[in-house]
Amino acid sequence: MPENIRPTSRDVPLIQLGVYQCRFPVSEDPSVPGGYRFCAGPTSPDRVYCDHHHGIVTAVDPRRTRSGLQPAQRRAA
Repeated sequence: MPENIRPTSRDVPLIQLGVYQCRFPVSEDPSVPGGYRFCAGPTSPDRVYCDHHHGIVTAVDPRRTRSGLQPAQRRAA
């Protein structure tokens, strides 16, 4: 199963999402307004994503350093 889809994702259109439901897009569906379906898992009042998807969107790429690319790695424009 792809990382962005939780086993408990409900795969609902945006128009059907309620308050405190995850707004992470999990699939494309041209038959629904907006063209996407969303997770709809439970969220806390201060987040728009469930815990699983919040972890994905806030993950830090371990290849990046705290200050970004090192001078030797920068490409000439």
